[in-house]
Amino acid sequence: MKRKQRKQGKKGVTGGSPSARRDDSASSAPRDARGRVHLALFRDPASGAEQVSLRAPVFREDWQNELVAGAASTARAATAGAPNRASAVALARGVMDAVSRLLAGLLARAPAGAVACKAGCDHCCFQAVSVTLPEALAIVEHIDATWTADDRQALRGHLAERHAATRGLSAAERFSPQHPCPLLDRRDGSCRIYEVRPLSCRGMNALDADECARRLRDPEARRAFVAGGQGGRVFREPIAAVQAVSAGLQLALSELEGLDMRPLDLTHVLHLLLQGGADQVPAWLSGGSPFAEAARRADDAFDPRLLQLAGALEPDDAR
Repeated sequence: MKRKQRKQGKKGVTGGSPSARRDDSASSAPRDARGRVHLALFRDPASGAEQVSLRAPVFREDWQNELVAGAASTARAATAGAPNRASAVALARGVMDAVSRLLAGLLARAPAGAVACKAGCDHCCFQAVSVTLPEALAIVEHIDATWTADDRQALRGHLAERHAATRGLSAAERFSPQHPCPLLDRRDGSCRIYEVRPLSCRGMNALDADECARRLRDPEARRAFVAGGQGGRVFREPIAAVQAVSAGLQLALSELEGLDMRPLDLTHVLHLLLQGGADQVPAWLSGGSPFAEAARRADDAFDPRLLQLAGALEPDDAR
């Protein structure tokens, strides 16, 4: 879908309240596998500002759906209907910062000592990580700005090795001490890009570090977890919040801007970007799918609890 076509599709958006508007934005919006469009555009009658609303709930809880709509409105305003690389990176960084503030508030309400995560605790850093392309571009920009040339060259080689070792493996196979995140510093268990770590990493807050260690490093416990999600007690609200914000970001750029926002494998897409794939970003901004080979399979998940923890509605319920 080309940019000109996307702009033509937006001309029919008129004023009025969310419940009493004539909204033609769905006519040109990309639809999901079930033919649904999730967002609608409208004009605030008081301010005249363009706003985004949900056509139907995406999550079970009202506060999550409010986060989806808010994140989508933020994404729409940040790109001004014509996203470019700089605005995509700025949007990703802004969302990352906003999520950090949101999670700080949620975690502050947890009982003292309940959350087990701390610096150097890296048990959750041995699995496939999902990331959107704006997040990946923000990570690359951060690396370019803060790492030395030697460190960047070493990272390119390390990503190539990790990509070769993990390409074709399922998410269950990637959950292993043999497959650390390529951005994990194995010397002290720290994240080398903590400031710009993906949204999917930010929502995970465990309640028992020893349980996390057993789940990853004990073969029998790991098999039980992969087979049925047994083990791994976590603080649910941060997961639910991050999933809602990420959904708003993805839906806005997909449905309103026509961009391919499929979740990507962090290792694979960083490997592509740092090996010259950044030249393909203009094609993505024009509605193409130059990074499709890095896309995560929708059915490639090993933790059956994630959908429940996130509070997402099943497809048949999200009408």
